[in-house]
Amino acid sequence: MNNNKFIIQESLYDFPYHYIPHFNKNGTPSLSRKLGWGFDYLCYMKHLQKLVISMNPNSVLEVGCGDGYFIGNLPTSIPIRVGVDVSSKAIAFAKAFHPNCVFYDFDAEKIEDKFDVVIVIEVLEHIPDDELSFFFQTLSKKVKQEGKIIVSVPTTVVPLNNKHYRHYTIELFENQLKFSGINFKIVNVEYVFSSPLWLKTLTRLFDNRFFGLEIKSLMRLAWNQIWRKHRIVNKKYGVHMVVELIKN
Repeated sequence: MNNNKFIIQESLYDFPYHYIPHFNKNGTPSLSRKLGWGFDYLCYMKHLQKLVISMNPNSVLEVGCGDGYFIGNLPTSIPIRVGVDVSSKAIAFAKAFHPNCVFYDFDAEKIEDKFDVVIVIEVLEHIPDDELSFFFQTLSKKVKQEGKIIVSVPTTVVPLNNKHYRHYTIELFENQLKFSGINFKIVNVEYVFSSPLWLKTLTRLFDNRFFGLEIKSLMRLAWNQIWRKHRIVNKKYGVHMVVELIKN
């Protein structure tokens, strides 16, 4: 086998491109997959990655890691990167996309190690009320003495998603934290991403049910504006709330 050709082919599997073209439910072929929330997702993910990197951790655990996008895109300068999720299907993707990380498809309670940073991204809203305290207690047991917990949740700025139990205010989060009984305190709260009117207009014009169009220069301009002006916002407009916790 020509090794160079194999390397070229192997490099294409950073993303499963064969799954981009597909047939819709009515049998109509499509050559793209649209994510109207793409700018939102990229914004808060990149913000959280920068936040974790700024802490200079040696080890990071992501609880509810899904397909591993966040933990897998942290730099290799963080030697221990672990993701855990109860979805075996999600973890199968994570292992395929990010072979340099460690992934487990079971409950985080079973992890025995402790970490410098434990991060939970858009997970709390999926947990029933009667399981929240136990979940907080599980997180607290995975953090080293000088470590941190980072939690990202959707705020009440956006309507409740039908797959979520709740969206958050800081008051609700504080009450849940207190009720859980864990010995952690909040040291920082940020509100991340707001969707300006011009972005909504841009989306309607270039990404709608009739067609999708990406102009690279326009996408770069839109991203730069979002990152500089619409990433860190106040709680009146912030779509996501990011909370940092340390042991009290």
